[in-house]
Amino acid sequence: MIIFARTILISFLLYISFYAPYVAYINHVPNNNVYVLDVIEGESINKVLSKFSDYNLINKIYINIFIKANKISSIKIGEYSIKDKSIKNIILSMQNGNTITHQIRLVEGMNIFQLEELINQSLLVNDCSYLECLDSKYGFYEGTLFPDTYFYKKNMKSSEILIQSRKKLDKYLDNLFVDGDSKTNLTKNEILILASIIEKEAGNNDEKKLIASVFLKRLDLGMKLQADPTIIYGLLPNFDGDIKKSDILDSNNKFNTYMIKGLPPTPISISSPSSIDAAVNSLPGEFLFFVADSPTSHYFSRTYDEHKKKVNELNRKWRSFHLRV
Repeated sequence: MIIFARTILISFLLYISFYAPYVAYINHVPNNNVYVLDVIEGESINKVLSKFSDYNLINKIYINIFIKANKISSIKIGEYSIKDKSIKNIILSMQNGNTITHQIRLVEGMNIFQLEELINQSLLVNDCSYLECLDSKYGFYEGTLFPDTYFYKKNMKSSEILIQSRKKLDKYLDNLFVDGDSKTNLTKNEILILASIIEKEAGNNDEKKLIASVFLKRLDLGMKLQADPTIIYGLLPNFDGDIKKSDILDSNNKFNTYMIKGLPPTPISISSPSSIDAAVNSLPGEFLFFVADSPTSHYFSRTYDEHKKKVNELNRKWRSFHLRV
């Protein structure tokens, strides 16, 4: 009876002196304003957890016991969110590789210079500067990505995202021609170029096919496209926000569709599916001109005289507005 009582007493003392503190430590949430842990190549669990202010020799023993009890032999490198997580869950997250997932949005209308800046500001490793890691099947790199949100882990190579985006664009274009019933005679390269101009010109999705029909009509008649966004693109990355008369007359700008006939040599941005659809499924229409009559819409004209009249009307309204202000 005495031996049994001693055994119970010893067990109780061991519990309150060791096991209870061990369980408490493993299940407690560190409180030192560290919300993200970066695990780098070669770091051990103890090395990572030593970044916490309450890390000491006793707690190191508790960690090693937990590691051995759970047969944890290694942890995965990466970036971990540890906000409101216990020591136990932090260790298990590192064992399972539950790293933080980031996202990057490739937006329609974005050009290659903006894309480069976006990647450099992300947590991606830029191993594909100005898209040069992509194949050159289109003869150019600009505008050969599909706009979407893409997910990645810290220090992932940007080429993985960009190749994924290119494949989505290839598939989308292939599907447009799968039934052989598209209205266009344009090549895929020309579709991407025209779609990018539509993307930059259109104030809303509803008028994209109408804008496409204007450009297709002009191409049919051998007229210059005279699209301001193409001039701007040719001035990048040093465009100051103002198209000058000298810019319009600049024949050295190979994107200046006021001077060149036909399409520019490459797209001027990433195109949305709706802009690509407009380029593929539109026909030359009755209009030859359009001018912005609001931030989100255009007025379309059949003749230059009609167009000029509308431009003068809008200029008068603009001057009147400024005089009132």
